Amino acid sequence: MSLRFQTIAGAALLLAGGLAVGAIATGAEAQQAAKAPVILIVDQSTILSQSDAGKTIPTQVQSIQSGVQKEFDAEAAKLKKDIENFEKGSSLMSEEVRNKTGQELAMRQQVQLPQQAQIMEQVLGNVVQVAQAKILQESQPIMKSIIDKRGATLLLDRSAVMYAAPDSDITQEVLAELNKKMKTVEVQKVTLAEVKKKAAEAAAKQQAAAKKDTKK
Repeated sequence: MSLRFQTIAGAALLLAGGLAVGAIATGAEAQQAAKAPVILIVDQSTILSQSDAGKTIPTQVQSIQSGVQKEFDAEAAKLKKDIENFEKGSSLMSEEVRNKTGQELAMRQQVQLPQQAQIMEQVLGNVVQVAQAKILQESQPIMKSIIDKRGATLLLDRSAVMYAAPDSDITQEVLAELNKKMKTVEVQKVTLAEVKKKAAEAAAKQQAAAKKDTKK
């Protein structure tokens, strides 16, 4: 075989090989296109606010707030009475007792009550989050079932999506199934005693941090 014939034959083989590679690449692209991700959307905020269980949360929170507010009002009334008694009888107290009692009353009025109110808001927020987490946890198997049924590969929350086709939103489908399984969710009760305990713990941490800074 001549050198020229070998060169032509080699070129032909390279060309054929190139066509074969191109055909394989095209097939791979087609396969990848056939497996394009199926994306579904769910609005978790709607599930929390419009589900049967979610609708029971605000009423429970309002009831808890009313109960604790009565305790707060009683605490404030007691403080007011203590201040009145102090003002009436301070002249009969020794200077040491008068100063100590005055400081204690000021602490209760200016620090403890406002701090307790702030912690109350935090505690309420926490128990609401726990109740909402129970609802979302109950909805997880439902979402999984819909994902499997539709052959979806990705589920996104509505808050992370600017636009989605209506048929990709499974929120109402999830709600319908969730309402069959879960009619209510319990919000943990909160008392003023618990709030005071947390306030005392917070104060102790602040004092410990202050002592640590002083030592430095």
